[in-house]
Amino acid sequence: MERLGKHQVTAKVRLEVRERLTEELKAQKKYRAELESDDRWSVAGLSRQDAKKVRAARRGEMERLRKAGELLDTVDVLAMHGIELELRARGWWDRRWPPVPGEAMDPGRWPGSRDGGYPKSVPLRLPQPLARTVYAACWHTSAKSIEALLAWRDRHPGMVPARFYGDLDDLPDPLREYARLASEVTTVGDVWRGGLDRGIDAAALRTKFAN
Repeated sequence: MERLGKHQVTAKVRLEVRERLTEELKAQKKYRAELESDDRWSVAGLSRQDAKKVRAARRGEMERLRKAGELLDTVDVLAMHGIELELRARGWWDRRWPPVPGEAMDPGRWPGSRDGGYPKSVPLRLPQPLARTVYAACWHTSAKSIEALLAWRDRHPGMVPARFYGDLDDLPDPLREYARLASEVTTVGDVWRGGLDRGIDAAALRTKFAN
């Protein structure tokens, strides 16, 4: 869902990731409070107009720190920073991707999705350009396998492949073929999870150095 320049998504994560996220956001909010209590932001004794300017400057500085990845005090800011790191690590950040096909933006599950093993949900509101980059990168790097998975479903309409995390050789055909193809698909959920992991690690590192 897109609203006011944001694209709303839900990241499915493990319980321990959700707990770490809560812990690091709490630490980052404490860090923000320390930054905002700096003497340079004091408005004691100032006129109303001068105090207004100081508060505006303080808000601007907090926003600058967020954009620089030096203050990750909301889940969306943390996720945006982490997703950028994830895209850079994959070599997907500075590439120009073809347009995102309509089916890639479908809010339902992608072929090959493995989100079912993640019990906790983290709602995110991401800038549309960032979200579209993720969708485009995942789709176009996985297009051949996605097409093959859709063809597999057409050939086996009554078969529901279970999630499988063991040795592919232990599976009988045609489930082995499905599992192999699914393993070749990078879903947007993979990137949301990778981004949250990297964002949490970055927040923990900032907190460590701040202390």
